Amino acid sequence: MRNYFVCLLLLFASWQNNAEVFAGYDAFCGLPVVVGTDPQVASARTDQHGRKYIHIDPAAMSNWTVSRVFILAHECAHHLIGHTTRLGQLKRFYGGTAEQELEADCWAARKLASIGFDHDISRTILEQANAGHFSSRGYPSGRQRANNILNCAGGSRRCETITHQCNHPAHPNGDRVRCAHVVVAHPGGDWKQCQHTCLGPWGVAPCHPQGDVVQCEHGAEQHRFDLVQCQHVAHPQGHTQRVCP
Repeated sequence: MRNYFVCLLLLFASWQNNAEVFAGYDAFCGLPVVVGTDPQVASARTDQHGRKYIHIDPAAMSNWTVSRVFILAHECAHHLIGHTTRLGQLKRFYGGTAEQELEADCWAARKLASIGFDHDISRTILEQANAGHFSSRGYPSGRQRANNILNCAGGSRRCETITHQCNHPAHPNGDRVRCAHVVVAHPGGDWKQCQHTCLGPWGVAPCHPQGDVVQCEHGAEQHRFDLVQCQHVAHPQGHTQRVCP
């Protein structure tokens, strides 16, 4: 019985700690936060009735090197800006992921700056800057996000978008092209109907009724495809970078 009460006490303490993590959060968002396993760490979702909420993984709560407040503000922004509406989801599906992520970061930076959460903004800028130029699945790079957050939190700072020429090929392993060189289709020759006659016991007849072997004169592709060095770059429009001096 004693062990039962100890377990209840620990469960209550854990719940209380989780609640303290999000203390004051409803003041600028007003959406419920659900803690549970989430492969995306945190995400803006709607339930079966269309009600908005934020889902966050427990790992984000136990990781003190990141700003959980900024993570929540970012997901809140997705809802308030309209990214979780049907139209917003369609835009994301058709290549709008980077734009929406930068918009959510900007909203979060401005909101947190307005209520004095400068430390959380600085931690997030440092975290994103350390991620470097790597990006995947259509998301902006860490450097892009860091510059964007810095610009949005600063308010009056002027930023510009710089385009860098892309220097890496679209297909580093090469391109497959149709084989351009030919070889003799039948090196052993072609069978052709015998055109010359011989006199036999029954009169004139083809000398070789099975046909003659003649030199093959038509060519064939040696390979269906050849692998050649890729000549086109991965991003013909170049790489864009947001710079805030």
